Amino acid sequence: MRTRLAMRGGRTAAMLSILLLSVTLAAAQGERAPEPKDEPGSQLVGDGVIVPGQRIGPLRLSMSIEQILPLLPRNVKREVFSAQRIILYEWYQQGVWVSLDEGTKAVRLLSVFGSAPYKTDKGVQLLHAESRMHEVYGKETKRYDYPEDRLTLVRYVPLGLQFGLVNQPSNRVLHGRIFTIGIFVPGREPPLTKTPR
Repeated sequence: MRTRLAMRGGRTAAMLSILLLSVTLAAAQGERAPEPKDEPGSQLVGDGVIVPGQRIGPLRLSMSIEQILPLLPRNVKREVFSAQRIILYEWYQQGVWVSLDEGTKAVRLLSVFGSAPYKTDKGVQLLHAESRMHEVYGKETKRYDYPEDRLTLVRYVPLGLQFGLVNQPSNRVLHGRIFTIGIFVPGREPPLTKTPR
């Protein structure tokens, strides 16, 4: 079984590599790297505010995919992972993933990734350090490590909030940084589609 990020395979690795290169170059130059329009997750959706268990910008967990589709550009990629019973929609430039249950078509997880300034209602945003996440939300989490995918998934189940952290100790610039932020129904942890290590 595979996680959503693991299922993304080469594309996720490529996005992470682009992000790593961008941040590494910016750090080396002492300034923020330019954000080209085709950089993953460079175009913010709505206000970009993530409210745990409720919404990301205008996208709400309670919406159907038919309600979500008109709110985002038409350049969507749709993949079906029947073995995991998941339908995944991806808006690459906006950095948005919508994961549906294949049987019910209900939204099971909304996630964002990339370099746009998505942030939680308490100010934790993409590329913040893991320590910032713990300062704001505490250390009572469920943690799943996927070293082969260079990912650690941290969930605050009662809040309906998850963070994907870069798990690449060889890259001091990005190791432990927030690569994705997702929301799900509070108290109802979405099933893992891959066994963590």
